Amino acid sequence: MIRLLCLLALIVLSAMSCSKEDSELPAQERPAPTVRVEAPTTAQAGETVTVDVYFQVNGGCGEFGSFDVSTSGKETVIRVVAKYKGNMCTDDLPIRKATYTFRPTEAGTYTLKFRSTPQVGFITAVIEVEAS
Repeated sequence: MIRLLCLLALIVLSAMSCSKEDSELPAQERPAPTVRVEAPTTAQAGETVTVDVYFQVNGGCGEFGSFDVSTSGKETVIRVVAKYKGNMCTDDLPIRKATYTFRPTEAGTYTLKFRSTPQVGFITAVIEVEAS
C-alpha cells in the first residue's frame, strides 16, 4: 500500500513539475513597401486629414506596426514599419491597410511621399489645403 502511495505521489509530482512555457519570440519590425494610397486632394487648414495606406507584408504574421515620418516644410516622407509576431505564419504576401492622419496648420500644397519598392521609389499624394 505504501509503495502504491509513493508511486502515485511520484506521478503527481512529475506531472506538476512539467510546465509548458510560452516560448513566443518577440515581435520583429521591418519596413514594408507601400503599394497604394487613397488620399483626398483638398482639405481645410486645422482639420484632420485621413489617408488610407495599403502596404505589403512578408507572410501572414505581418501586421501594421507604425509609421516612420520625416517632415521638412510641407513635404513629408512616410515609411510603413510592419510588425511580425509568431513563428507559424502563412507563406504569402498579403496587402494590409493602415490609416495615416495629419493636421495641416496652414494653407498651401502638402506633399506626402510614401516609400514603396526600390523599382517604384515613392507613391506621392498631393493635398491642397485651403485656409479655414
